[in-house]
Amino acid sequence: MEVLDIKLEVGARFEVGGLSVFPVTSRQRGALAFLTGPEALEAGLIEVDELVPPVVEFLAITNGADVPVLLVEGEMLIGADQNRTMNLTVLCPAASTTIVPASCVEAGRWGEEGRRVVTITRRHAPGSLRAAKTATLEMTFDDEPERYSDQRRIWDEVDRLSTVHGVDSDTSALDDVQVEMESRIAVQLNRISPLSDQVGVVCSIGASVVGVDLFDRPAALDDYLQAIVAGHVLDVGAASDADPVRAGADPVSAIEPFFEGINAGAWTTNAGVGLGEELHLRGGLVGSGLVGIGLTYDDALVHLAAFPTPA
Repeated sequence: MEVLDIKLEVGARFEVGGLSVFPVTSRQRGALAFLTGPEALEAGLIEVDELVPPVVEFLAITNGADVPVLLVEGEMLIGADQNRTMNLTVLCPAASTTIVPASCVEAGRWGEEGRRVVTITRRHAPGSLRAAKTATLEMTFDDEPERYSDQRRIWDEVDRLSTVHGVDSDTSALDDVQVEMESRIAVQLNRISPLSDQVGVVCSIGASVVGVDLFDRPAALDDYLQAIVAGHVLDVGAASDADPVRAGADPVSAIEPFFEGINAGAWTTNAGVGLGEELHLRGGLVGSGLVGIGLTYDDALVHLAAFPTPA
């Protein structure tokens, strides 16, 4: 099958915490040299700071590398005045500071001594929250482009997941829910390793595809695969009992229509917050519809994420 002119193959399913996971492989590769956020952080080449004065919806990313740094939609940024998650996929230019849009995932804290440093974690927000955030983005393209999510809805999603998983967080932090949940599935997560040509992943709950992530190369997918899967596992316990994996539902038949929906969707493009062009998807699937967000550079896909339109 093809998605946005990329030839893809979907591999055999495996399960993690009740989630069906399908590897997506391709022999096509992106030509642009970049570091992922986790790579840059590990190498000490990136800093994440609050604006002065701080603003909930934005963070400042200083890239000290001599190549761009990729930060992916849904990536978790922990610390500073409150925890955030990336609203978009952003390719931060080399040796510069980029102001990136984000959503708060910790409603009960604003500022705390000793938590000024922001850490780019190897965690990703759950698919339900990513879908809600993507579906509600409000965008302006004036001198300072803005990408606002429905912050109240994001907090409601965090509260819902905290309740479902029985996690009581003093600051209503999604990260507390993730730490607890990942401890329960740590053995399964640690067994996940990408195939040699794997550039993406399809995640399903029951017969329903709940998310697709595609990258331009296996190395980029490798840095995010476990985090993306763990994020979707958070939604398994919150899914309807009418459509669980244990009921024997077949998710395979839903994958091709989902990719067809991505191709058929109403895509819009605009200049990216950093380098490249943003992709925004609405529609594309009969019934519930799809929402998606992505980034291209020189007409080549760098990252794409797509989800069913949330209710």
